[in-house]
Amino acid sequence: MNNEQQNYEELTITNNFIFCKVMQSNPNLCKQLVELIINRKISHMVAVNSEQTIEITPDGKGIRLDVYFEDDGSTMYDIEMQVESNKNLARRSRFYQNIMDSQALGKNSDYIELMDSYVIFICPFNILPEYGYHLYHFRPRADEDSSIILDDGTSRIFVCAKGNRDDVSVEMKDFLDYLSGKLAGSQLTSQLDDAVKLARLNQKWRTEYMLSKIDIDVMKGEYERELAKKDAALAEKDNALAEMDNALAEKDNSLIEKDARIAELEALLANLTNKDS
Repeated sequence: MNNEQQNYEELTITNNFIFCKVMQSNPNLCKQLVELIINRKISHMVAVNSEQTIEITPDGKGIRLDVYFEDDGSTMYDIEMQVESNKNLARRSRFYQNIMDSQALGKNSDYIELMDSYVIFICPFNILPEYGYHLYHFRPRADEDSSIILDDGTSRIFVCAKGNRDDVSVEMKDFLDYLSGKLAGSQLTSQLDDAVKLARLNQKWRTEYMLSKIDIDVMKGEYERELAKKDAALAEKDNALAEMDNALAEKDNSLIEKDARIAELEALLANLTNKDS
């Protein structure tokens, strides 16, 4: 248990659980961080929801948003802490934005009522290391003229701590350094760091985190057991096929022996016939 407690007390802002708790319990910090990323002021926040689950259909694929909120200016925001790099981030961000839209627009609503939306992925790595930017802003543009932006209200932003260009403000650079494990050096990162430390002292959250880890371990164990069952079933089938192959091989050998015996008898009969003649 001590090791588990030590693990929890060592968690940083890049841990998904801690990030969600800090953003949910400190909406003003969440607002400041998003304002820093999108480079504009946000009107009054309606609500901050941590790990909001959106289900599409009972048998469809749902999503769980890390931190979701709306402002009174009819804009939706989803902020995701992405710890591990993978090739699916671009399509995942597209999926998140589409699902947010589908939930925001009522059945009989006009498309003009569709809210603007931001999907923000915060990454301790660089999604496109060959370019080296710290911030990547994506909005639909015309292939014929990149200055023509399709005004559909969607924006996807990737914040990358491992950029190497001089392309962000001092305050943003300090946040990115903090994201990379360096000491807080601005008012915002100092407040974030204090909030992280308080979160690590919260025994209720610690228990919740440990229970979630147990749930994950249980699910992982069930998954591994299910895989083991499938592997065992496949092994049984392989053994059965091997036995059938052996049985067929024995039959083939028996037929070969019979064919050889028949050939011997035919040869003997031919010799007898020649002698009689």
